[in-house]
Amino acid sequence: MSNKLVVKLLVYSVVLVVAMVLTVQVTLQQQAQRAHQQARVQGAHLSDYIDRQFSRYQRIVDSLSRSKAVHQALDIKRAASQDTDRYLHDMQLASGASDVYLLNTSGTVVATSNWHLPYSYKGNNFAFRGYFRDAMRHHSAIDFALGQRSRKRGFYFSQAVTVAGEVAGVIVVKVNASQFEADKAALDSVQDTLFALVDENNVVLMSNAEPWRLTSLSPMTTPQRQQLKQSQQFLERTIAPAPWQWQGQAQVYIAKRKRTFVIDDTALARAPYQLLTLVPRNYLNETLVARLGVTLMCLLVLIALVEYLLVKVAGYRQLLYSERSLAEQVKQRSQELEQAQDALVRTAKLATIGQLSASVNHEINQPLSAMSAYIAASKRLIARGQYDKALSNLQLIEQLVNRVHAIAAQLKSFSQKREHKMQATSLVQTIDNALLVAGPQLKEYGVEVCYHPPNVTVWVDPYQFEQVLVNLFANACQAMEKQAVKRLRIEADSDDENVYLSIIDTGLGIEHHALSSIFEPFYTTKSEHGLGLGLSISKQIIESFQGTLSAHNHPDGGAEFLISLHQQEPQI
Repeated sequence: MSNKLVVKLLVYSVVLVVAMVLTVQVTLQQQAQRAHQQARVQGAHLSDYIDRQFSRYQRIVDSLSRSKAVHQALDIKRAASQDTDRYLHDMQLASGASDVYLLNTSGTVVATSNWHLPYSYKGNNFAFRGYFRDAMRHHSAIDFALGQRSRKRGFYFSQAVTVAGEVAGVIVVKVNASQFEADKAALDSVQDTLFALVDENNVVLMSNAEPWRLTSLSPMTTPQRQQLKQSQQFLERTIAPAPWQWQGQAQVYIAKRKRTFVIDDTALARAPYQLLTLVPRNYLNETLVARLGVTLMCLLVLIALVEYLLVKVAGYRQLLYSERSLAEQVKQRSQELEQAQDALVRTAKLATIGQLSASVNHEINQPLSAMSAYIAASKRLIARGQYDKALSNLQLIEQLVNRVHAIAAQLKSFSQKREHKMQATSLVQTIDNALLVAGPQLKEYGVEVCYHPPNVTVWVDPYQFEQVLVNLFANACQAMEKQAVKRLRIEADSDDENVYLSIIDTGLGIEHHALSSIFEPFYTTKSEHGLGLGLSISKQIIESFQGTLSAHNHPDGGAEFLISLHQQEPQI
């Protein structure tokens, strides 16, 4: 292997590696941007949903704090009654909350929606709960805690109840966290999107990934653990670390899911919580593979193009040197091909004339015999002095001579080699000339010709077109040789641009297996007639006029050859 080739391969390899690395980096960066954008959109959608729900329950608890039934339950002068309990039960069912209860200023439950259940809160003291202390101090609060009896996670919406300008108690609405998680699963349509709602201690309060619930996203300090234990927010439950492996501030790897997620951080407007939205980042996906494939293909094409250009440049001098000789060879071969084509066309003409010769000979012998008889009769008439009758015979002899001359002239014109000359030609005149050449054979076979074409022009070489028609007429005669009815119909139709000529016989038609091969060179079903070149050359001639020649079986029987030609010179 030469040094030049080694250097070239090394350069190409470096280019390929650099291009593939750049493609991977750009694609991964774009995918990361799309993932972050998706996380932002999903985070905004979900945070808006949670804020709306929190706002709804805050309005409910605010409405309850002004309720007359709640105020009456806090009136120590009134006798105890279950009317407020029933009222709170109705509100709990209507709002979708899990529990609704009323505490007095000492934190004891004086009315509750679950008054009729075994785990009724009535009489229990919840003064240790943060939502009670915050409501007494700040008038309203939103808190999260584990239920003391149910052990279920829940959000507590509390509101101070003011009677005569003084705080008389606290009304609380509890909503299970699972309710929000279930709603999120119903609302979210993006596959593999996860979320986690965390508090100021980075404890996951709510998530659609169950293993993450009540875990910590960061190691908890000793003061934080003591504070949580003292508040009894999570009762005796130990807060374990979440199974997350942070990869920077906005990206995390989840080992159990074997995937990396990008994170969007959104603060809730109605509560002191942060909403984390996680969208998976796919490193190897269809987009990356497709881009790598496209990059590789483009580089291979580029390398091939460079190699091609190098070869072209290297051979430029040799190309200049051989250009003239190559042009001469092409010209010479083209001339030889044209000569061969002309010879083939002339061979077909001579073959057609050979097929017509017997009937032409008969057609010429008839007027010659008639002329001999008229001459003998004219001699006798002149001897008798009947000059008028002799003159009439001479006129008939002149007509017969003209007829023989016309047949001979048309055969001579048909067989001569002529230059290819396209021109606007009368369709009727060309058909008449072809019928004159083929006329003797048509008479010999006893073929009736039905001929009514329109008086239109076609853009053809008249002599070559005449050859096509004579060949088709001769084929029709042979096809009808053994038929009782021998009729050749020549029909034509036209539109603004084209003329459509049909030649229909009453023969047996074309065998189905021969329809696809009938125009192939040397294909013939009549071994005693010609070489099988007539239809092939006819098709080539018509196509040289930018027309078409096709064949099929006519519905009424027999074969139909359809020729399509332009009326004027076609615009290319």
